Amino acid sequence: MRGRWLIGIAVVGLVALGSHGESPAEKPKSVPPKQPAEVKKLPPELDTLNIAARKMYAGARTLELSTIPVIIVVSGDDLVLRKGGKRTVVTVIPAEYHTLKSVAHSTLGLYTHLAFEPGRPLGDERMKTLKEYHSLMTAAVPAVEKFGFDAETLARQKRILARAIEFTAKVIEDGKVSWGDLSRFCRASRPDVLANAAAACKAQLLGTHRQVMEWKKDLTAEEWATLTVVIPGVQTARAENAAVQYFARMFGESVGEGRRVVYAESLWDEEKAMNLLGTLRLDGKLSVAVFGDPFRMYRDLLADVARTAIDDIVAAP
Repeated sequence: MRGRWLIGIAVVGLVALGSHGESPAEKPKSVPPKQPAEVKKLPPELDTLNIAARKMYAGARTLELSTIPVIIVVSGDDLVLRKGGKRTVVTVIPAEYHTLKSVAHSTLGLYTHLAFEPGRPLGDERMKTLKEYHSLMTAAVPAVEKFGFDAETLARQKRILARAIEFTAKVIEDGKVSWGDLSRFCRASRPDVLANAAAACKAQLLGTHRQVMEWKKDLTAEEWATLTVVIPGVQTARAENAAVQYFARMFGESVGEGRRVVYAESLWDEEKAMNLLGTLRLDGKLSVAVFGDPFRMYRDLLADVARTAIDDIVAAP
């Protein structure tokens, strides 16, 4: 269709030139530029109406949050209890968690630095960074010795660091690393890294559980039954986030995230995370009132009609 349309234009153009007796060398007559179609704008009255609707929504969200008697926010190392207008912050993640994590990260960080274009020379900047990293790992060995780990845990920390230090020294000497050598290093490190992860996770959840049980003593049965938890976290964790799993088990939420366990993806600001909770509660009620489906507003409002619109747009002519 497009090809025939272009041919038609060429034929019409040649006929027009012949009818006026003009040779191809003659300058064609100028054609007035085509005026652009008028661009429609949102009427200010409707823009004002939309702003007012959004303002009402924000007010309703605040009121919705006020109906939740007790909320716990998982905020980094802290648990934040919000009850009766009072905000209580308690640190629950111990230093053991961060020490185990830091040692495990020494392996993961090394991989990320070396994974780009394996087999090729690292270059001056990457080599400089690698040498500095080697020094940092070497300095970390006496630090873990002083931390107070039991014999087995300490031995694991020293293995992780010694393996990484030795491997790094070899890469510095060669000026490059093969994909095979990097893979073998990572796989050899895996059991110890996973053991550190397991120990760190247990330390995190033990600290969390002790504090939650302490707060539970002062909650009524109704408050405990309606306790809601907001958990900010990275995108990749979601339902398998350790805190999500813990609170889902405590509340009997079989699917992890639910009405009482809210994952606030990448919302590290506490008030923004709270606004998400209010949005979910309000949208749930709105979903039932308008659509008869408690989860309809948890999807894009345009989701269903978008499929039909895309079918129409991309359909073959």
